[in-house]
Amino acid sequence: MKFKLFPFLLFFITVLNASAQHFRWQADLEKVKTNGFYKIAVIPQITSKTENTDLSDIRIFEKDKEVAYLIRKTPDSIYTAVPAPSITVKEDKTNKRTIVQILFKENYQIDKLILSLHGFQYYRRTAWVTEVNPLKRDKKSRFSENRLESLIISSGKQPIIDLYGENRYKQLFIVIDNEDSEPLSVKNIKAYQKSIELIAYLENNKNYIIKTGQANLPLPRYDLSYFSDSISNSIPFINVLNFKNSNEEFPKKSSILITKTWMWLAIAVLIIFLGYLSYYMVKDMQRKKQNH
Repeated sequence: MKFKLFPFLLFFITVLNASAQHFRWQADLEKVKTNGFYKIAVIPQITSKTENTDLSDIRIFEKDKEVAYLIRKTPDSIYTAVPAPSITVKEDKTNKRTIVQILFKENYQIDKLILSLHGFQYYRRTAWVTEVNPLKRDKKSRFSENRLESLIISSGKQPIIDLYGENRYKQLFIVIDNEDSEPLSVKNIKAYQKSIELIAYLENNKNYIIKTGQANLPLPRYDLSYFSDSISNSIPFINVLNFKNSNEEFPKKSSILITKTWMWLAIAVLIIFLGYLSYYMVKDMQRKKQNH
């Protein structure tokens, strides 16, 4: 009986911990008229609300039933525009550099930046992208550190910067080394995310919800992943209808206190039980030695 209590306590704590996790965002999916597979574009507004850069915290539900889906990345030549950032240009005259601050409204996945510049008819400059504000660097830091990507900016060719990896950026800086030339004029910067799609089988007249925003949630493992090649690429798209804060994100304060109280109580009981179990095992070993 003593030993049966141990797995029960572990299960109790696990359940309480799981209940404390919540999806922060949810949105309705457009209703479909016929049963079949449909595409859901993972637009920048969705990726900005995910907690995990691999999109592992996205889930689709029909009531309480979890719906299987595939994640499919389209070819590299296809991109989705990210909402336009605000741009601030500052001249670092001491180091003869132009600092371009790019500020997004949300933490977007940024895979490509396209710059529109203006300057003298002929120019060629070294530039790089960083997350760190070069104007606020430590004394020991150098401009060569924390570079995400380096490039050469030259006249007659529009600068295109490709960024790699699963990252989220709310702020980026482009540093242009002017040396002794006049600074270039930055007219515009456009940002893009590689196109990503969710593919799911949806049924007529059923209400589906997409949820996201839960940290450390692992990628789901559905049987559907084994049949990716069997699903046509010409299936139709449906829309995601306005993300909103999920009620799960803001449980009542009293509920949080109750949950924490029970968790600490369970932990305290577990510690007491482990102490008793250790004492019992030592006494049992001593008894066996005496019998021998």
